Amino acid sequence: MQGYFGKIEALIDVGEVLWYAVGVCEELGVVRQSYHFTPLFDSPTSERTVVHAHGFDPAWLKYYDESDFRKSDPIPERVMAFGAMLTWEEAKKIAPNSSENEVFFDAMRKNGLIHGFGVPLFGPRSRNAYASFDFGFPIERVPERKLGIVRSVSQAAHQRVCVLLESTRDRVELSQREEEVLTWIVRGKSLSVIGDILDLSPDTVKTYAKRIYAKLGSTDRVGAVVKALKLGLVTA
Repeated sequence: MQGYFGKIEALIDVGEVLWYAVGVCEELGVVRQSYHFTPLFDSPTSERTVVHAHGFDPAWLKYYDESDFRKSDPIPERVMAFGAMLTWEEAKKIAPNSSENEVFFDAMRKNGLIHGFGVPLFGPRSRNAYASFDFGFPIERVPERKLGIVRSVSQAAHQRVCVLLESTRDRVELSQREEEVLTWIVRGKSLSVIGDILDLSPDTVKTYAKRIYAKLGSTDRVGAVVKALKLGLVTA
């Protein structure tokens, strides 16, 4: 376990931390996972929340990116309020469900999202987050050791993300066009779609994205988005 923690502590890029945690969980048998980095005083299913998802069907992720559909998901908030791990099925039953919730649950079932579980992640200055994991079969069949490593590594990775963000207080100056591109990146749009929206060529958008990543000191999209939200460079 100490080896995992030592590796996480040595990483200095938010994106690298998240992908390292994803890799560890995959090696342990997790088939899909998500990390919801939520702005302070916001909901883990708001449109401003950055969702780093891996292993989910692209069609499901497209649905989840739609703000109204995402907001109908009560599981993250229920897990955070409970303050401890809950299976998705337990979270469904812990409180009364609206008709929107039931529609969301039905969509989960149709997409094979049945056996997963949610975990609250706690960080400094109330910088908490939600994570979900799915081994593809009931949690009762998951060895306790594997479950413990998944939960511990995800908690350590979240705390490292918080530390890296807190250590970054430099003012980042973006041009007006870079701000426009960053806003659409934060909203989850692909670079090709951003090009269509802003009437820019794909190569031009890629150039702007590289500049933005460099200014934010990140090597990938997720790290840049998380840092942009922390610095208040975008609001949605």
